[in-house]
Amino acid sequence: MIPLSQAFDLVIQNTGRLPAEKVELLQASGCVLAENVVSDLDQPPFARSSMDGYALRAEDAAQAPAQLQVVGFIPAGVFPDLKIEKGQAAKIMTGAPLPPGADSVQMIETTRPVAGNRVEILEAVSPGKNVSPRGSEAVAGQVVARAGSFISPAVIGLLAAVGKSEVPVYRRPAVAVIATGDELIDLTQTPAPGQIRNSNSLALAAQVAKLGARAALLGVARDQHQQIRELLQRGLAYDVVLLTGGVSMGDLDLVEDVFAELGVQVFFNQVAVKPGKPVVFAKLGEKLIFGLPGNPVSAATTFELLVRPALRKLMGFSVYQNQIVAAQLEASIKNRSQREFYAPATVWYDGRQFRVRPLESKGSGDQATYAQSNCYLICPREEMALHAGATVSVMLRPEFFYH
Repeated sequence: MIPLSQAFDLVIQNTGRLPAEKVELLQASGCVLAENVVSDLDQPPFARSSMDGYALRAEDAAQAPAQLQVVGFIPAGVFPDLKIEKGQAAKIMTGAPLPPGADSVQMIETTRPVAGNRVEILEAVSPGKNVSPRGSEAVAGQVVARAGSFISPAVIGLLAAVGKSEVPVYRRPAVAVIATGDELIDLTQTPAPGQIRNSNSLALAAQVAKLGARAALLGVARDQHQQIRELLQRGLAYDVVLLTGGVSMGDLDLVEDVFAELGVQVFFNQVAVKPGKPVVFAKLGEKLIFGLPGNPVSAATTFELLVRPALRKLMGFSVYQNQIVAAQLEASIKNRSQREFYAPATVWYDGRQFRVRPLESKGSGDQATYAQSNCYLICPREEMALHAGATVSVMLRPEFFYH
């Protein structure tokens, strides 16, 4: 049995990045950019008004109030065919090109229309006011998005602005999910005594999809050597295989025999973490194989601690783990497992600090309690208890951002 930190290091050290592929811009959302992207034009490509108002020469409104003759109107999307001379102004909309002769814009709220097609400027104007100069955001040939950048909606907008209809991204991993166990039945069936519905496969597939990878449900392998071998061989057509169940001490021989036949290299099969001690990490060539516990909370937790980091590295991310924050503990919690304990909990931000409350779970099969949590309260291996009021470490899960 190895510490979680060592298990994490082994996973990361033995995981590479997937090759890059070009995808349509909108399909790149949530991916990681594989190459630098440069601007094809100056951004903005012309001096641009950042306000609705009046384009003018600052020297004509250096003293306020000042009256100017209005000589035109400039909407966004139209390049002006007029020039601003001394004592003149043109009404202009946000985003419209600044006309020749003008060097500033006074926002409409500090102006007043005057008879005779004139405008009164109520506040003094300095050169460059409310104007974005040409190339002030980027110049042609400048790198605007670097390789390794997460492609957020904001980055999609930036890439569209520089004319990228396709972009190179690290390929999303394809993940095969296989459940094992004679007791498992389909979720549409009613369990007989000794049977349970196969919930792990759906939960793990949802975790994979939430991360932005592609999950494929390959079904259930009964506790038979040949079935496990056949499904595992199918799974090896994917980048990653998730086996759930069949890795506890009483079941491991069956899986280990299949691994030995196929030439799978096993890096570890037990980790000093609660929940989730019986967890396997292995490889065949460049294919990653994770054997996760059959208990639902253990499977979900080991996914977050070990599988998610591997998938993030495959996808090109440079940060692999979920974010860990310091929080004030609202209720005491015990840890007698002599393992690092990732306890389901609820965390919130009260405007000054994070606060966390552990949930009263009935164990690693308690899906109802786990479904109410949005984080893990981390109890160090050497700590027998953490007391209310203490500052503790909390790992945020994706659920935190939706609670």
